[in-house]
Amino acid sequence: MMVRVKVRLVSLLREAVGGRRELELELESNSATLGDVLVKLFREYPRLKSLVEELEERGLAVLYTVNGRSASRDTMVSDGDEIAILPPASGG
Repeated sequence: MMVRVKVRLVSLLREAVGGRRELELELESNSATLGDVLVKLFREYPRLKSLVEELEERGLAVLYTVNGRSASRDTMVSDGDEIAILPPASGG
Protein backbone atom coordinates (compact mmCIF):
# COMPACT_ATOMS: atom_id res chain seq x y z
CA MET A 1 0.00 0.00 0.00
CA MET A 2 1.17 3.49 -0.81
CA VAL A 3 1.17 6.33 1.67
CA ARG A 4 0.86 9.79 0.11
CA VAL A 5 1.67 12.82 2.23
CA LYS A 6 1.88 16.54 1.66
CA VAL A 7 4.92 18.36 2.96
CA ARG A 8 4.63 22.10 3.58
CA LEU A 9 7.80 24.14 3.76
CA VAL A 10 8.07 27.51 5.39
CA SER A 11 10.40 30.46 4.95
CA LEU A 12 14.04 29.76 4.11
CA LEU A 13 13.39 26.02 3.77
CA ARG A 14 11.31 26.77 0.68
CA GLU A 15 14.35 28.18 -1.09
CA ALA A 16 16.08 24.78 -0.83
CA VAL A 17 13.38 23.17 -2.99
CA GLY A 18 13.15 25.82 -5.70
CA GLY A 19 10.65 28.05 -3.91
CA ARG A 20 7.87 25.47 -3.69
CA ARG A 21 5.53 25.76 -0.71
CA GLU A 22 4.20 22.24 -0.85
CA LEU A 23 5.51 18.90 -2.06
CA GLU A 24 3.77 15.55 -2.38
CA LEU A 25 5.62 12.37 -1.56
CA GLU A 26 4.68 8.72 -1.92
CA LEU A 27 6.09 6.03 0.29
CA GLU A 28 5.74 2.35 -0.45
CA SER A 29 4.79 1.34 3.06
CA ASN A 30 1.69 1.38 5.19
CA SER A 31 3.79 1.72 8.35
CA ALA A 32 5.76 4.85 7.46
CA THR A 33 7.18 7.27 10.00
CA LEU A 34 8.07 10.93 9.75
CA GLY A 35 11.69 9.75 9.65
CA ASP A 36 10.93 7.70 6.50
CA VAL A 37 9.36 10.77 4.90
CA LEU A 38 12.44 12.86 5.75
CA VAL A 39 14.83 10.25 4.33
CA LYS A 40 12.97 10.28 1.02
CA LEU A 41 12.57 14.07 1.03
CA PHE A 42 16.25 14.66 1.76
CA ARG A 43 17.27 12.16 -0.92
CA GLU A 44 15.22 14.06 -3.50
CA TYR A 45 16.24 17.50 -2.22
CA PRO A 46 19.85 17.37 -0.99
CA ARG A 47 19.95 21.18 -0.55
CA LEU A 48 17.11 20.88 1.96
CA LYS A 49 19.00 18.17 3.85
CA SER A 50 22.13 20.34 3.99
CA LEU A 51 20.15 23.33 5.25
CA VAL A 52 18.38 21.34 8.00
CA GLU A 53 21.68 19.76 9.08
CA GLU A 54 23.38 23.16 9.15
CA LEU A 55 20.62 24.63 11.33
CA GLU A 56 20.73 21.68 13.72
CA GLU A 57 24.54 21.81 13.95
CA ARG A 58 24.20 25.45 15.03
CA GLY A 59 21.86 24.33 17.81
CA LEU A 60 18.73 25.66 16.11
CA ALA A 61 15.78 23.30 16.32
CA VAL A 62 13.87 22.56 13.15
CA LEU A 63 10.28 21.71 14.08
CA TYR A 64 8.12 19.07 12.45
CA THR A 65 4.35 18.73 12.64
CA VAL A 66 1.98 16.07 11.39
CA ASN A 67 -1.55 17.35 10.89
CA GLY A 68 -0.78 20.40 13.01
CA ARG A 69 0.64 18.47 15.97
CA SER A 70 4.27 18.54 17.00
CA ALA A 71 5.99 15.36 15.82
CA SER A 72 9.25 13.47 16.12
CA ARG A 73 10.96 11.28 13.55
CA ASP A 74 9.31 8.16 14.96
CA THR A 75 5.77 9.58 14.61
CA MET A 76 3.69 7.34 12.36
CA VAL A 77 2.23 8.93 9.22
CA SER A 78 -0.83 7.84 7.27
CA ASP A 79 -2.12 8.35 3.78
CA GLY A 80 -3.29 11.95 3.34
CA ASP A 81 -1.35 13.40 6.27
CA GLU A 82 0.05 16.91 6.06
CA ILE A 83 3.56 17.44 7.36
CA ALA A 84 5.07 20.84 7.99
CA ILE A 85 8.75 21.57 8.38
CA LEU A 86 9.31 24.80 10.25
CA PRO A 87 12.62 26.59 10.59
CA PRO A 88 13.75 27.84 14.00
CA ALA A 89 11.92 30.94 15.18
CA SER A 90 14.03 34.04 14.88
CA GLY A 91 14.20 36.78 17.40
CA GLY A 92 15.49 37.12 20.88
